[in-house]
Parts: sequence; C-alpha cells; structure tokens
Amino acid sequence: MSEEKTTNYEEMMKMYNESHQEKPTLAKKYDLKNYFSTHLNDSDKEGTKKIRLLPPSKGKTSSVDILWAHKIQVNDGSWKTYPCLEHEEGKPCPLCEARQALYASGKESDKELAKKYSARKMYILKLIERGKESEGVKFWRFNHAYDKNGTLDKIMKAMKAVEHDVTDPSTGRDLNIEVARNQWNTPVVQSVTYPLNSTTLTDDAEQSKLWLEDVRTWRDVYSERDYNYLAIIVKGHTPEFDKDKDMFVSKEDKAKAEAEVKATMDNVSEDDSELTMGDALNTEPVSEPVAEPVTEPVTQSADEDDDLPF
Repeated sequence: MSEEKTTNYEEMMKMYNESHQEKPTLAKKYDLKNYFSTHLNDSDKEGTKKIRLLPPSKGKTSSVDILWAHKIQVNDGSWKTYPCLEHEEGKPCPLCEARQALYASGKESDKELAKKYSARKMYILKLIERGKESEGVKFWRFNHAYDKNGTLDKIMKAMKAVEHDVTDPSTGRDLNIEVARNQWNTPVVQSVTYPLNSTTLTDDAEQSKLWLEDVRTWRDVYSERDYNYLAIIVKGHTPEFDKDKDMFVSKEDKAKAEAEVKATMDNVSEDDSELTMGDALNTEPVSEPVAEPVTEPVTQSADEDDDLPF
C-alpha cells in the first residue's frame, strides 16, 4: 500500500512541477554550426573547402533532398528563403498567389514582376566538413542550375569520374569544393575535385554511428513559415510576433493602428479640457487623473530573423 501511495505522490509532484514550467516554444533554435557555407572571408578571392557527403538517411534512397522555395528580398534589404507552401505542403501559398495574379493582369510589366515570386528548385545535402568535424552533421542548400553547370552538376561529374559512390562510409571519398568570386564578387563553386584514394568517413566507430544515425531533415534546421507570415511578406511589410494574439502581425499595420488609437485618445483629452470647470462658488474643480492604458511590450519570437546570411 505504501508503495502505491509513494507512486501516486511522485506522479502528483511531477504534474505539479510541470504545471509551473514554461510552455515549450515551437521556435527553432538556430546554430550556424548546422550549416555548410561556401562563403569566403572578405579578403579572400578564392578558397578550398573539403567535405564528406553522407549516405542516404534510413528509409531514403538518395542523399539529395529537393526543396522548392521562394527567395525574396525583404524590406530591410536582406534576402530570405521561404519553403513554398504549395510545392512542399500542398497548401495555398501567398507568394504563388501573387505570381498568378500578376500574370493574370496581362501587363508585360506585371509578368516581369511576377518572376520574383516564382518558387525555385533547390537541393540540400547532409555532410561533414573536414577540419570542423567537432561541429557534427551539416546541411548544405544550393540552387538548381538549368544550364547543368551548377553545384550539383559538378558533384555528379566527380562521382561519374570515379565511377563510385563517394558517400559510402567505408570506401567513399572526400570532395574538394573550389570556391572563387564571380564578376559580382559573389563566392561561387568553380569546381569539385576528389582525391585519388578512397578513405573511411572516420576511424572512430562511435562517431561514425552518431553521424550516420542523425535523423534530422532540412525541416529541422531551415525555417518554415505559415500562410499568415508569408502574406505579410507579400505586402512588403515586416512580420512581428504579437504575444497577445500568439501570431505574427504586420509591424507597419500594428504601428498604424496604435497611432490611430493614440490620436483618438488625444482628441478625447482635448474635448475634456474644453468643458466648463468650477461652480457657482467659484471653487477650483477637482478632477481625477485619467489612467494611461497599460500595454506590455511585444516580445518577438526567437525565430523572427533566422534566415542564413548565405
């Protein structure tokens, strides 16, 4: 009997403690160590990075994931990449809707503008960056090239040259990613080369198991946004998380609404000041102060500005 009571006590205490814990946030915590980048230091014109592609995750037949996404320049001048809701989820997508509406107008200027809302085909690979093995499994996202001269095309040419699966953990090969700046000073992959001899992923069996059993997908490390968020982006506005509404709202629309409320309150105050004060005894009127509305500062989600600088 005492054992049963103890179990019940422990369960009740667990429930009580959990009830006072903060609710877990759905916002992803982003760590740049999760991503492989072909960026160069400002002082470098070219460079080489060595990587080891990982074999397909359990249940998959290819090491390459395809992602359809929109790359949009937002109003602060930066570029953001958003997975397409229509292509990836089969749901309505504000960016696709904007593209369709512009094409439907029949105007050549609108058709040209519609291109900025098109979804792009991208690829994502999982890999280990040599020299930074301590950072673990990384994800590399890059664009599809319709001229067949893109990053994936160069990787596949290297695989075809060795006639072997370079992702094999026992007999695969590392790849050298040769990066150089183009005419716009942007670092791009110039070529992909490989060593003559094959090597193991790692000599550490436990480390190899840890890397190969990493079940994360791009959805675990790249941002996904809902219809409401993307609709704000289409308007050219800035999404801001509203804690009271538990959703993203337009920062510009919110500021406008707050300004209108303030203007209304100021008008009310001016009308009150024009009321006749005092009484027949010519005594000073006593007026109670009007309490200012109390508002809590809006706390933005940690997931507000998470897109990568590459």
